[in-house]
Amino acid sequence: MKTKTPLCSLLGASLLLAATPGQADDPGYQGVLIDEGVPGAAFVVEANVRSGPKPELIVSGFGPVEVGPAGPVISDSGTVTVYRRAYRGYADKKGKSRAIKHVVVGEDEMITFPNRAQPALINDDKRQDIIVPGGYFFDSFIGQARGSLTWWENQKDGTRWVRHDIVTGSPFSYHSAVFEDFDGDGIADIASVAEDAGDPSNPFDDIVELQLFAGVGDGTFAPAATVGSGGGGLIEAYDVDGDGDQDIVSPQFFGDVAAQPFFPLEARNADSASFVWFENLGGGAFSKHAIGLDQGPGFMITAVEDLLGDGITRWVATNHSNQNVTFPPLSQYPEPAVYEFTPGADPRQPWAVRQLTPPGAFPVTGGVGQAAPGSIAAGKLNDDDLIDLAVSGDGARGLYWMEQMADGSFLTRQLPGSEGWGQAGGPVITNLGGNKKNEIVFGSFDLDSLGYWKR
Repeated sequence: MKTKTPLCSLLGASLLLAATPGQADDPGYQGVLIDEGVPGAAFVVEANVRSGPKPELIVSGFGPVEVGPAGPVISDSGTVTVYRRAYRGYADKKGKSRAIKHVVVGEDEMITFPNRAQPALINDDKRQDIIVPGGYFFDSFIGQARGSLTWWENQKDGTRWVRHDIVTGSPFSYHSAVFEDFDGDGIADIASVAEDAGDPSNPFDDIVELQLFAGVGDGTFAPAATVGSGGGGLIEAYDVDGDGDQDIVSPQFFGDVAAQPFFPLEARNADSASFVWFENLGGGAFSKHAIGLDQGPGFMITAVEDLLGDGITRWVATNHSNQNVTFPPLSQYPEPAVYEFTPGADPRQPWAVRQLTPPGAFPVTGGVGQAAPGSIAAGKLNDDDLIDLAVSGDGARGLYWMEQMADGSFLTRQLPGSEGWGQAGGPVITNLGGNKKNEIVFGSFDLDSLGYWKR
């Protein structure tokens, strides 16, 4: 179980986070605090939920997580909040954020661990609604069933939100959701991976399945249909094989992948793979294929069009491991790293892989229950017109940006002033301030904080 580190004086009361001199080719990033009052700050996404040209930030907070005599006490009062004008930062004299906040999910809604929100046009009013997946993947072990999928109807231009339940009281945790017409009937559906990790000390009792909630067409969805086994975490819809329908690309963290080192490489398959994709066969049927077989537990994988400037869509991915652990199989996982995957002529075969980070790039703090790296995003982060990467160190408790060099390699640096920004959600690469330079937005669970890095 991941736990918090003390806030201490990592931020102090300063609006501008501490910066250190950069290298000659470093664009000189500095952090700006948006809000330090987001209990259990978790995922951050961007969407235009209000009228106007500038998108807003949608921030999930897990709520306070305490450690009791029997272990962690998981909050059932998570929140989701829309932030607009976040570039204003934090007014330290007044002790509050200058951003304008609109509550989507309040503490009284009793949503346990609202995970990565998914903007979606669910009804016909042309306003962005929000799908909120939720749940704690060890709930069944502690006798709970608080997993949920809900969608929140955007009313009054993003200032009022109406709850609609898709599933509640589930033993499964839902970490993300995608909204597409997967079964070909002309009505968008919701797909999500349902994860029940059972006993944290037993990697063989996990139940993980890809579920499809078929759209009915009136803002309601059919009960879950299990359409595949495995997958997990942060999924993405993408037409991998170019046949015109949406497939699903996913990391795998729970299940057979946890025992990956015990399988000889030649014996590994899509069940023990680190990253997989589910081929959409039509009519709500899917077939799972391995992407990467040797990266350990996967955390996230996302498509990046024209990553290297050659017109080819490649995928960047993070595993989730900890070299401090001394017993197998955890001690046998590959080191924390960022990878690049490129599908070949037959994407049903494992994809070409390249490790983009050097050894020791993400030094994890702590033992079992901590791992690195975390979420990843791609965008232009300096002035050379090449696509760079931003990465959460997660258990490494820092934030990183990876500058693409002229030869297609990447130089990894920690963002100045990000020490202690552990278990961070995001990143969102966007232009918050209108100066035509992208900022990098993160939320830190450890610090209950939301901030961005600018240059």
